[in-house]
Amino acid sequence: MRLMILMLISIASLSLPATAEVRRYEFNIDYITLNKTGVPVRAMAIGGSVPAPLIEAYLGDTLEVTFHNNMNVESSVHWHGILLPPDQDGVPWLNTRPIGPGESFTFRFKIKHTGTYWYHSHTGLQEERGIYGPIRLLPRSEHHHHHHADTQQDLMLVWSDWTNENPEQILRNLKRDGDWYARKKGSVQSWDKVIAHGWPAIKNRLQGSLTRMGPMDLSDVGYDAHLANGDMETQLATAQPGETVRIRMINAAASSYFNIEFAGGPMTIVAVDGIDVQPVKVRRLKHAIAETYDIEVTIPDAGNYELRATNTDGTGHTSAFIGVPKAQKVMAPDIPRPNLFLVDHSSHGTNDSHNDHNDHDMAPEHRQYRVHAGHINDHGCAPQHAAMGHCTPHKSNEKPEEKIIEHLTDYAPLKATRPTVLDQALPIREVHLKLTGDMERYVWSFNGRTMSEADRILIKKGERVRFIFNNTTMMNHPLHLHGHFFRVLNGQGDYSPLKHTVDLASMGKVTIEFDANEERDWIFHCHNLYHMKSGMSRVISYAGTSSIDDGFAAQSLSMDNHWYGFADLAVLTNQYFGRIWTSNHRYRLEAEWEGDYDGDVSGKINAEYFYNRFTELLAGLEYEEEDDDRHTVGYVGLSMLLPLLIESELRLDTDGRLRFGLGSELQLTDRLSFAWDWNTDEEHTLMLDYEVSKKLSLLVRQHDEYDFGAGVQLRF
Repeated sequence: MRLMILMLISIASLSLPATAEVRRYEFNIDYITLNKTGVPVRAMAIGGSVPAPLIEAYLGDTLEVTFHNNMNVESSVHWHGILLPPDQDGVPWLNTRPIGPGESFTFRFKIKHTGTYWYHSHTGLQEERGIYGPIRLLPRSEHHHHHHADTQQDLMLVWSDWTNENPEQILRNLKRDGDWYARKKGSVQSWDKVIAHGWPAIKNRLQGSLTRMGPMDLSDVGYDAHLANGDMETQLATAQPGETVRIRMINAAASSYFNIEFAGGPMTIVAVDGIDVQPVKVRRLKHAIAETYDIEVTIPDAGNYELRATNTDGTGHTSAFIGVPKAQKVMAPDIPRPNLFLVDHSSHGTNDSHNDHNDHDMAPEHRQYRVHAGHINDHGCAPQHAAMGHCTPHKSNEKPEEKIIEHLTDYAPLKATRPTVLDQALPIREVHLKLTGDMERYVWSFNGRTMSEADRILIKKGERVRFIFNNTTMMNHPLHLHGHFFRVLNGQGDYSPLKHTVDLASMGKVTIEFDANEERDWIFHCHNLYHMKSGMSRVISYAGTSSIDDGFAAQSLSMDNHWYGFADLAVLTNQYFGRIWTSNHRYRLEAEWEGDYDGDVSGKINAEYFYNRFTELLAGLEYEEEDDDRHTVGYVGLSMLLPLLIESELRLDTDGRLRFGLGSELQLTDRLSFAWDWNTDEEHTLMLDYEVSKKLSLLVRQHDEYDFGAGVQLRF
């Protein structure tokens, strides 16, 4: 059975009446000023709001939406998860023309399926600045009700993250240092904290560094707020005790995962990525970027119950309340921050991997999630809130015989409502994609190559395409395929769930498959916005109908080959030194210099090629002047990252001298670091760096030639 038919199962069971309509919307895309944390920020918005207005249509309708771009930069709109013609997908320069400044564009396509979806800009980093909004596509049978027969209300809820910074500056900061926001997030993994956590943490850090893996983190960006329908806290709906409501949740965050929990008891998952699944009861749900989850909750007693989304990195949360607005608030529990010091590098992510390449059935009870049968201690009111009088204990709405998943972190229990098996007669094409990255340089890729280096994956119409993913990085990656739904091979056999976005856990493996029943070109990418723009993207092109050539996407769509420039300048009591450099995904050009106040000076100009995150090739010129003696040499070399995260360099200069050097940096406390380097020319430095701010440090440095000194360093 073809996947398209499977996706349109609702059509098969409905006789579409002649009342199908053309649903017309018209919006401006414009700049607005938003103030979420006391700081006014120039945002971008569709229809004057963040999130953008709800777009709603019914099965069989034709949706017609016109956007007028009033900004001074081009923009775009992508219809996330919706099956439509390629030229309506909204990826600028690939399949839809961009909406230029002062221009308008009208999208027009027929609604072929129902569910919860969303729309957002696919231009630059505009999604982070506010261009995103919800979509609700309903069966014709619900034309007059707007909700399912077993629920009283049908609610839309958009989770997102918010920063007061310019997103372009955020990406530049990450390119300078992948851990740029660690201190803002409170996630600096310094050695004083490692030691404070005892031998297990010390052993874990040493094991990780021996395999050349640095300390892990769960997120890249330090956000200033997290939002529910555009606010840090919102009253989502008024609901009475005993009332069951459906909540369509969309994670429209640029780079934040959320743990979702309802204070009134367990949540029932009824649809994922717009497609119905067999109901699953959960107490807590990990909601990946770009996914949608439809849940149903029942209000247990008179009260105002919190539905909380907590960033999985523990840096904050946002709240939507459901119940009686003037009643006492019943808070969801506070979730402890994850203890990253005790994460096992060798096995991290295997619990979330959904790995099942051959789709052998695996009993759900053997999967890695916790199931509880019967009543669980009522924790709808966190003790901290109860102590402050913010909420009161309440009766849970769960039944003693129910099985409830305590924390759903993978797709193992998700089961489609109908068989989703593909036509086994179709030829199989397997595509192996290793997720790769370099956090130090903030480069993300597939198979070690970014979008600008390997932009297309060719497939043929009529194939059964299987993507086999292996995540070799320490980060989660939500992978989204435009224009298709795919089966996630999660052990449910013929009932494997259909999705358009799959979360791939750190060091995890996932297999998906789909019916290649489209044509032309569709983008496939990590939906962490900064990972996508740093190279983790490809274009899926149909042979024979593709409208692009090799290299087109690399030139027109990628941002990973952009060059970024930086500088460090230091003045100490005994010497001065500095460095300026510019780099992209594969190359770096830099100049370094140091000298004392007696006229001695040395410097070098260097070009580097990064083969992978462990190995780089280098060539350059070095100049030295001491006591009126000037000397210049050229050199070539190889730099490698060794176990214990020690940098090594072997180089040969034009005088025939071979030099070997070592160096590393240790983060001692949140602000204090120690760096050292040594080489076979008997040169060495030792340095303590106290970071006053991201732009300023206080230094103490010992140099083999210039001795001890103290001073300041500025970073640009």
